[in-house]
Amino acid sequence: MSTKVLTFLILCFTSAAFAEDFKTVNGKEYKDATVTRVDPDGVVVKTKTGITKVYFIELPKEVQERFHYDSEKAASYSAEQATNYTAYQKQQDETQRQQQAADAKSKA
Repeated sequence: MSTKVLTFLILCFTSAAFAEDFKTVNGKEYKDATVTRVDPDGVVVKTKTGITKVYFIELPKEVQERFHYDSEKAASYSAEQATNYTAYQKQQDETQRQQQAADAKSKA
């Protein structure tokens, strides 16, 4: 079991260490991209122009397979991220509302 985990980690870090070109199914190209993170729904790549996330549904089948894409895991991960973002937004809205109420109270 530990040998499999070690092998997987080595492969993950090895693939992140080398720059490569990615081309989406729509034709967009990412030249000399370094994979900095692999999420269940895509890969985060760093290029000369910045950092971006490329979703697996935008990548060819062979790239999806190379990074062990699983559509069910991706959907679950995306839903969880959306829920977390919504909760974060609500928290930020509440903080802003409280700040506005405190500002109005101090002006009165």
